Amino acid sequence: MAAILDLFSKKQSPDEFEALLKPHVGHLYRVAYRLTNQPEAAEDLVQDLMLHFYPKLQELKQIENLKPWLARSLYNRFIDNLRKSKRNPISDALEDTVLETVTDHNLQPEHETEQDLMQIKLSRALDQLNEDQRHVIMLHDMEGYTLTELADVMGTPVGTLKSRLHRARNSVKATLSMEPSDTLMRVKG
Repeated sequence: MAAILDLFSKKQSPDEFEALLKPHVGHLYRVAYRLTNQPEAAEDLVQDLMLHFYPKLQELKQIENLKPWLARSLYNRFIDNLRKSKRNPISDALEDTVLETVTDHNLQPEHETEQDLMQIKLSRALDQLNEDQRHVIMLHDMEGYTLTELADVMGTPVGTLKSRLHRARNSVKATLSMEPSDTLMRVKG
């Protein structure tokens, strides 16, 4: 996150650029993190977006409601990067290796708090959703975007988003209800 904020120290109208975009950096990072699920990738995505917009300060000043517009730009950039990486077979092999090291499902419940366990269960449930459902549930339920705002951000009709959100919530509920209860885990552990 510090690297993102360092962007504001560049030469071209840094005070104006900082005043305009710095209030949105935290929100953009949270959205990027929800999309990428990795802190470094989220920072890279936001930094990439800031670098893209730095020379376009005058255009940014003309935008009335900057927050959803920036979120849409971030989302579009994420999708573009995702498409590029899917075309690159080397990045796919690297991504599989990273996922194997990151997802360790052999956690010992006795060393985790209830909140940590719930977070792990929820994360697993969200990982089982398809990409569109995961994005809509994260942006709506976790970041607080309305369906109308998401329609603008994602370029998808509200009805489609309602359907995705409904299916995503039902899938998460079903996955969480299939998880063994904490008491059973303690008895068997």
